[in-house]
Amino acid sequence: MLQDLNIPEVRPPGRRILRAFAFDPTETRLSGRYLSISIPFEPDLEPGPDGELVQVVDYDASQRVWYQPVDLDDPLLLAQDGLRPSESDPRSHQQVVYAVAMSVIERFQRFTGRRFRWSGNERLRIVPHAFYGRNAYFDPKRRAVLFGYYRADERDTEANLPNQMMFTCLSVDVVAHEVTHAIVHRVRPRFSYATNPDVYAWHEAFADLVALFHHFLFPEVVEEAVARSRSDLQKATALLSLAAEFGRSTGRGGPLRSAVGQPADAAAFTATDEPHERGAIFVAAVFDAYLETFRAQIADLRRLATGGSGILADGELSPDLVRRVTREAVSNADRILGMVVRAFDYLPVVDVTFGDVVRAVITADRDLFPDDAMRLRGHLVEALRQRGIFPPGVSSLADEALLWHPPVQPLSLCAGEHAIDLAQLIADSTMKLDPTGDVRITRFDDEDDDADDADEDDDADDDADDADDADDAAGPPRRRRAGSTIAADFYPKVSAWANAHAAELGFDPDVGRIRMIGMHVGYPTAADGQPRPMIVVQFVQRREDLEEGDNRQTRAQMIAGTTLIARADGMVRYLITKPLPLQREALIADLPAGVAKFADAQHAAGRRRYDAMREWFGLVEDDDALAVWLDEPAVNRLSFASLHSPTAGA
Repeated sequence: MLQDLNIPEVRPPGRRILRAFAFDPTETRLSGRYLSISIPFEPDLEPGPDGELVQVVDYDASQRVWYQPVDLDDPLLLAQDGLRPSESDPRSHQQVVYAVAMSVIERFQRFTGRRFRWSGNERLRIVPHAFYGRNAYFDPKRRAVLFGYYRADERDTEANLPNQMMFTCLSVDVVAHEVTHAIVHRVRPRFSYATNPDVYAWHEAFADLVALFHHFLFPEVVEEAVARSRSDLQKATALLSLAAEFGRSTGRGGPLRSAVGQPADAAAFTATDEPHERGAIFVAAVFDAYLETFRAQIADLRRLATGGSGILADGELSPDLVRRVTREAVSNADRILGMVVRAFDYLPVVDVTFGDVVRAVITADRDLFPDDAMRLRGHLVEALRQRGIFPPGVSSLADEALLWHPPVQPLSLCAGEHAIDLAQLIADSTMKLDPTGDVRITRFDDEDDDADDADEDDDADDDADDADDADDAAGPPRRRRAGSTIAADFYPKVSAWANAHAAELGFDPDVGRIRMIGMHVGYPTAADGQPRPMIVVQFVQRREDLEEGDNRQTRAQMIAGTTLIARADGMVRYLITKPLPLQREALIADLPAGVAKFADAQHAAGRRRYDAMREWFGLVEDDDALAVWLDEPAVNRLSFASLHSPTAGA
């Protein structure tokens, strides 16, 4: 008996190590190096891999073949960090997409300070061999990331064989990019409806930033770049380039995109509406700021290594210097990506612009790092300004002028006739942060048949459509954990509160129900190492009175939206509004003085926004060759599939 008591409990590991190609198969073949990706260990992971957040479904629609799913809990695979990646083994392809997806999701969770979940009890479905074609994209309707495979371009003689079979699912950059699209769609689903040229451009920019900064999770890769560039990362083009193999094998002659090498030109931003090009300018500005900060951070190391001159002698750098510089490079990359990721909670619900992004980044970062000791905010704002990106209508580019505004008068979620008890929401969100506890999943069911109106139209490639065959054969959903601790009437109460405060939130009290489409508590970590609880709520109001066309389901939508950010006690700190003009302007005279002034400003801003959207819809219509044949507005047919066509990029 005593002997039994002395046997210690063997606990499951906290992390799982899986191997992937060093960003793509070509790089691994030339360098002999694989990446070791560390992700959370899921004790109930099923073959696929099929976990709580990600389900890999390997059905080849072009060949109509199911590939054997990999079992990462096989003792032989657990003992050797999974399969050794191979272009000829589909199971290793499944391993790569699962590892990268989980890595990206975990990083998003760390920066935002909350447990990430897909809508309801759903998971992200990843199909490594979805179709034959030079494409990979996220499909919102299927909630799936679909990867194609193709023959390399005959002109690709640099590292691949002409006509060699290539797999987009084996590019770590492409996987990270596409999974990020899925995350963005989860936290801001209306960003898949292009109401201005920045909406899809921001999708592309953010996905590129996540994929590029993902490189910095691997210190050995950064060390090599530091050594080769002699600490000048501006010259480390391989580290700061995206999807090199995909770019070469599709005839581009080089990487798909690069964060460096584009001189600052403010006119270039206004001259293009193409999402990849427009997004790339934002990415270049972020890396301008990153490199400026990085150079400042390592200046003392260079002085110490050179006796004060700062000029490095010829020859290889000291290994100690390389390691110290690498630590600064990784730390700064983590810091600046965190700035951009945390800004998502501060973005509007609809109709996002890069000006909104600038204000969101500055507000979110100032809340957590008021001193800005590294001057990252200053460097970023200046880099963006040099490339023509700044919010319209601000008095200056100082932090104070860029911050989002508080309500015109005190506003609380916990006061008034429709007061909300936030204790259950906070308790539920706190429980989710314990990965070993009985994590309870919250489902937002306060949605009517409008909920999916902003989703993509199903105009994917015909070959990719065959991926639907995988839906039924994948089997029933896995049993999930216990339901929410939140009372069933909680979210309807939040919507009732919003409708009672419509004018104060920037909505029209006379038309259209205000719906809550998202609510969560986040605990981002501040400069002092302590969490800062914040409540984020997303409200929308569809304005059918401003829409044109007889068919409600197909006409171009007019949506007003407000993001509300409150403290844990319910006091509202910021309102980020995207208004539309009031149906009855005389309403303003009936409102209290402070609210009336705010409503008047919102009405004017709403009129400008409405006119800008109508102009944009007309431009999209003019550029669509099918517009004269179809009644549905061209803007409704924009999709990630068409955006990621071989002619547009990935």
